[in-house]
Amino acid sequence: MATPETSLDAGTMYRMHVHQVARWAARLGGPSLDLEDTVHEVFVIACTRLSAFRGESSLSTWLFGITDKVVRHRRRKERWWRWLSGSAHQTAGHLAATSPDPLRIVEQDQTARDVYRVLDCLPEGDRRILILFELEELAAYEVAALLGIKAANARVRRHRARARFLKIYQEKFPVCATDVTRLRCENVSR
Repeated sequence: MATPETSLDAGTMYRMHVHQVARWAARLGGPSLDLEDTVHEVFVIACTRLSAFRGESSLSTWLFGITDKVVRHRRRKERWWRWLSGSAHQTAGHLAATSPDPLRIVEQDQTARDVYRVLDCLPEGDRRILILFELEELAAYEVAALLGIKAANARVRRHRARARFLKIYQEKFPVCATDVTRLRCENVSR
């Protein structure tokens, strides 16, 4: 028996979930991700596999899984590309900002790069948990649904991931402890 989600056509699925997928991809991928291309790839994969979607999970959970895999693949490719051809900053560092407030853009970009530099040092599970809780600002039950775990487990993972994040952050960016605790991920936006 087909549920409303499994009987969706590709166009409806895209219209209903494109903004959510774009947010996930932007947060999971960080500031250097080609967002438009990534979202396109996610929906190409989702559309080709839509007929095989059995409805054992929600459509959002299924799309998050695809988004997560596409972003991880792109991040691996990007690391190899940077290693082979130099960093992204060396390649595109000369481009001018298009925002009316360049100082704010630079500060946000630096904060985002610092946060993602620390996130990149964490295991994928910790990274994913922190992005969903802190950057996406999802509730524990929403994170649990996306990852297929219990809400209590999601909260425990968030607590442990925060501790590991803070430890690495303090190692990479030594500042007084009160400054670190004031660091908020709200500056990390796309």
